Amino acid sequence: MDLYSLLGTGIIIAALLLAYLRRYPLAQVLVLVNLGLFLLTIIANWGSPYYLSEVQRELAFQPRYVGEPYNWYTVLTHMFVHADLMHVLFNMIFLMLIGVPLEERIGRRNFAMCFFVPGILALALEATVRSGDPGILILGASGAVAGTMGALLFLYPKDEIPMFLGFIFLPRVPVWISVGAWFAIQAVSAFTLPSGIASGGVAYAAHIGGFVAGMAVAFLLPGERERAADDALDLNDLATSDELREIKERIESETEPDVKRAWLERFVERSACPSCGSRPVLEGNRIKCACGWERSVR
Repeated sequence: MDLYSLLGTGIIIAALLLAYLRRYPLAQVLVLVNLGLFLLTIIANWGSPYYLSEVQRELAFQPRYVGEPYNWYTVLTHMFVHADLMHVLFNMIFLMLIGVPLEERIGRRNFAMCFFVPGILALALEATVRSGDPGILILGASGAVAGTMGALLFLYPKDEIPMFLGFIFLPRVPVWISVGAWFAIQAVSAFTLPSGIASGGVAYAAHIGGFVAGMAVAFLLPGERERAADDALDLNDLATSDELREIKERIESETEPDVKRAWLERFVERSACPSCGSRPVLEGNRIKCACGWERSVR
C-alpha cells in the first residue's frame, strides 16, 4: 500500500478511536476526517491534478474485492475518500445539516449505527448493481449520509432543518419536505438516467439503498421512535399565562412563516422551563434550557 494510503487509513482509525474514547461529537469528527482525507489526496496527487491519487484508488472499494478478503478494509475506508472537491463538499454539507442534529437527538452510539450500517449496505447494493464492471471505483460517504437522512425522516419528520434549493438556501424546512424531495430526485434519477460515467458517476443505487437502510436502522433502534414522539412539545404545555395563551393563538393562526417565527420567538422569551423555571431559548425548532431540558416544537 502507498505511504499516503497508509497514513490515510491511520487517520481514519485514530480519529474514530479518539471520538469514541473522548466522547467527541461523531458527526463533526466525520466531517473533519473526510475533509482531511481529501486534503491528503491532493497532496498525494500533487503535480497530477487530472488523475485520481493512490489514496483514492487504494481506499476506494471495487466490486471484485468481494472475493478478495485482504481488501475488505475498503468497506470502511471508501466512506472517507471522494472523487473531487464538489463531491466531498456536498457530502459534508449534508452531513453537517442532517448528521449533527440527528446525533444531538439520538446520541453518538445510535448515530454511528445510522451512519455506518447504511453506508455498508449502500455499498453492497451499489457493488451488486456495478458487478458487471468489477474494477470500477466506489468511493464517498454518500450512502452513509443518505442513511442519516432516512433515519431523521423516520424519527423526526416534522422537525425543521436548513435546505438548499439549487443555489437558494432555505433556513427552515420540514424534514419530510426537504429529505423527501431529495429522495424523490434520487429515485427518479436512478430510473431515468443512464448509469456509470454517463450519469456523472453518481451512485444513485447507493443513495437509495443507504436511505432505506437508514430508515430500517432507525426503526430497529430500541425505543427511539417512542422517544421521538414524546420529544415533541405542544405549546399548550408552556402556555401558562393569559399572555402566552394569546401569543400561542397568534402562532397557530399565522400563515406567514417569518411572522409566525417572530411570534414563536416572543413566546419562548416569555415562557419558563417546566423543569427548572429558567428562561429557555429557541434554536431552530428546538426549545432548550441550560438545565438540559429541550423539546422540538410541533
